[in-house]
Amino acid sequence: MIRGSLSLRLTLAAGTVLLAFLGLTGVALEKAFRDAARKAMEDRLQAHIYALLATFDIDPKGQVHMAEHLLDQRFSRPGSGLYGFVFMYGQPLWRSSSALGLELPLTPLESGQRRFTLWRGPQELWVLYYGVTWETETGHLVPLVLAVAEDADSLVRQVTDFRRTLWSWLGGLALLLLSAQFGILHWGLKPLRTIADDLEAIEAGRKRRLQGPYPRELAGLARNLNALLDSERAHLERYRNTLADLAHSLKTPLAILRGLGRQEDLPEAVRDTLEEQVERMQHLVDYQLQKAAARGGRGTLQPVAPLPVLHRIRATLDKVYADKGVRCTIEGDPELQCYLDEGDLYELAGNLLDNAYKWCRRRVCVGLLPLGSRDGPSGIRLVVEDDGPGIPADRRREVLKRGVRADQSTHGHGIGLAIVHELIRLHHGRLHYRTGRWGGARWEVTLPNPGENP
Repeated sequence: MIRGSLSLRLTLAAGTVLLAFLGLTGVALEKAFRDAARKAMEDRLQAHIYALLATFDIDPKGQVHMAEHLLDQRFSRPGSGLYGFVFMYGQPLWRSSSALGLELPLTPLESGQRRFTLWRGPQELWVLYYGVTWETETGHLVPLVLAVAEDADSLVRQVTDFRRTLWSWLGGLALLLLSAQFGILHWGLKPLRTIADDLEAIEAGRKRRLQGPYPRELAGLARNLNALLDSERAHLERYRNTLADLAHSLKTPLAILRGLGRQEDLPEAVRDTLEEQVERMQHLVDYQLQKAAARGGRGTLQPVAPLPVLHRIRATLDKVYADKGVRCTIEGDPELQCYLDEGDLYELAGNLLDNAYKWCRRRVCVGLLPLGSRDGPSGIRLVVEDDGPGIPADRRREVLKRGVRADQSTHGHGIGLAIVHELIRLHHGRLHYRTGRWGGARWEVTLPNPGENP
């Protein structure tokens, strides 16, 4: 399906690029927010450390005196999620009321150093350690490490909320952009669909040329196609006219030669040879002219109703074979149509019916059926059946060759079925022989509509 639709291929390609871009953008934004949230957490804990430094003192005995009310009341509320520690010489010197029962490992640091880490203990905590050197009133230097910890859940919640909001917006934006992209592609490719519809109308015979208007990028293509169509029609018309002139020009010389061959004063061997060669020339001329006159290639043909043509052929043959008293029945839908030149239809059906009249005993049956498909009729099936002797199995392929007759004693050139076969091939159809219900010949012709498979 992808191979058959340019619009779908462009939509999938552009959609893939768009989704990849939005996905990578989402991942990058999420990582940037996570890093920013982590940095904000570190800065917030650093501010708490500065606040602790401003609210405690160490007496000469090494005891910590902390202010009664800290700036952030969560230090005073157990289990609040914000915890403070002071370590001296590797031992805990002070901990906030909120950190009762919480043992935080010590990380030795030099003065001015800090370390921000995620501690995975009984609960996950983001911890900032900060090393300081405290000078007492006596001038004694005391190495301290201050630590402030906060529950990691707060950062996880921030990232989770941001991720949910981010992907919701990106998902909605992706749907909006994909819809807009599909609409733009549909609008941008509309001229291609228009020119395809016009070509289909030309193929079906509803139009003769591409009429447009088309965008500048397709105008040159339309002009070239119209020039090609006009050239093809002109060439075909010249070809047919030349063939008609050739047939007219050869008619008189052949008649003269045939007349000379019937003179009584000619030796019998010469007369027979001359008659044979003239007959052969007439046979070749008739076959080639009828073959070349067939239009074939149904690309620019108007649909024609075959049933009235069949009735007219029957009326003509009833007069030609009046002495046989042939009973010919024709069954079919009068509204059924096919894409053939009317002359080709006369040639095809006329040769099949003429053979049936010639070989039948008394009965000929003609059936016209539609070729069904899901979208309606896709062509026709023509069946011509007689009650004659039929064609032997070893001769069925041979009779489709020019100049070959099933019965050499029968009058004719042996080109009727060859022309039928050639016409059916030109129209991408099929010709099939089988034994009929009365034991005679049954020819089945399948002719699909343009663009259909037989």
